Amino acid sequence: MARRRPVAKRQYARTDRVAEVIREIVAPEIERIGDERLDMVTVTAVQVDGSLEHATVYYSAMSAEADGRADDVEEALEDIRWRIQKLINREMRTRKTPQISFEADTVLASALRIDEILRDISEHEGDSGSGDNVGDEPVATEE
Repeated sequence: MARRRPVAKRQYARTDRVAEVIREIVAPEIERIGDERLDMVTVTAVQVDGSLEHATVYYSAMSAEADGRADDVEEALEDIRWRIQKLINREMRTRKTPQISFEADTVLASALRIDEILRDISEHEGDSGSGDNVGDEPVATEE
């Protein structure tokens, strides 16, 4: 009887490991570079495709977005992309190293915007005094 190969616990465990290594290289390097346009930039995630040819580094720059400097952050990251790519190529112990690109992570900004909208709705309903008591009284249940 032939031996079966053990089934991997996670289908894309290798891409996850490569993504984590890239994040561990990129995040400190962005801080170390010292470009003022990259102040308060946080690497939120790295996503690597299955072929390990491309990695997207997601970043958050909330203070820059609030100040209208999101384009400056994008330009600064593009300016240092090849420098970071060389570092990744040197540090990773793999045959192939993914080509990196940077993309703004909009998840946090979207979540904050949704929270703000919900808060506005809640305040508006509280101010309106509509007398709608839906959900204010417990529902009686039969035993």
